[in-house]
Amino acid sequence: MGEVARVCRAHGGRCPPGCVDFSSNLNPLAPPEEVVEALTECVEGGAAFRYPDYEYVGLREVLSGWYGVDADLIVPVNGAAEALSLLPVGLRVKALIALEPTFGDHECLARALGFELRRVLYRGLGGSGFVEPPDPQEVVSAARKARKPCAILASDPNNPTGAPLGMKWVEEVWEDLPEGTYLILDLAFKEFSAEGLSLKAFEGMEGVAAVVSLTKTLSIPGLRAGFVYGCRCVAEALNLVRQAWNVNSLADCLTRKVLAEFGGRVREFIEMSRDVLASERAWMRSKLLKAGLAVPESDAPYLLIHHPAETSVRVFKEMLRRGYCVRDASSFYGLSNYYTRVAVRLREDNEGLVRALTEVLGAG
Repeated sequence: MGEVARVCRAHGGRCPPGCVDFSSNLNPLAPPEEVVEALTECVEGGAAFRYPDYEYVGLREVLSGWYGVDADLIVPVNGAAEALSLLPVGLRVKALIALEPTFGDHECLARALGFELRRVLYRGLGGSGFVEPPDPQEVVSAARKARKPCAILASDPNNPTGAPLGMKWVEEVWEDLPEGTYLILDLAFKEFSAEGLSLKAFEGMEGVAAVVSLTKTLSIPGLRAGFVYGCRCVAEALNLVRQAWNVNSLADCLTRKVLAEFGGRVREFIEMSRDVLASERAWMRSKLLKAGLAVPESDAPYLLIHHPAETSVRVFKEMLRRGYCVRDASSFYGLSNYYTRVAVRLREDNEGLVRALTEVLGAG
């Protein structure tokens, strides 16, 4: 990988063997037995030895029924990350307005394609209370000044802060969108937020592209699966630039089988995951706050920690020595070298993480 790519691309999940991974935001609950059974059936049925339907008719129909939206406005993708890279290309943007800090390789994309990258910062970074999204009118103002067509990129809940946007914020921005402006919403963790995910809320919102991660919903990080729901112009633009077989046969087969045959069990799993994550997140945050660390409230399966006394590089290295892999959050635009993001796991792992982190930071 070239130097430029190294500078603008950084993600979690690259942990040494034997370490507990707190760097990638995965559902701590193992997938239901039905998911494992469905995957076995797909493998034994030879799904890996044939091409998937490049129009994904069956997959789109199942997703349409599951989420209650028009199948023609659904475009399957190889995980949410692929959608975030392809949408600016398909929409032919000349400018991207990113609500920072946020997930994605948009800086790499801007450098590669030469489009303008504008940034609007979240409010309240560095504190222990709420981190808030930018004022909607500030975002609209940035869009008005940008070259057209342009797109606004936002995550709900935000990654890495965990701050929610909410439909009120989305509606306020959408109502004042200048002509030639799109709104790209990364909803990778929305299923596990307090509000939950309802795609029907976006019906009729021209120019909005909702990016959904099935990887998170079904707890299958190794099988990249997701989709984009948007207006016809968004769906057509994305279909023009995506690779024909961008979702592999196993992910296609597994998603169709699980949602169609075990839908009730999956909904129970999502509800249980949401409850467990909320409980463990609250426990972790309370312990870290008592240790004197600044940890904003989160609506996602991760917490952002501000530790001005120690650099994130040192925290990362010292935590590795203790068997825990965390995410150095200094690579996120708008964050300094004193931020670390940690995933929310189950209690035993969380207790170990809190002990090790307070030891490294000399807190408590």
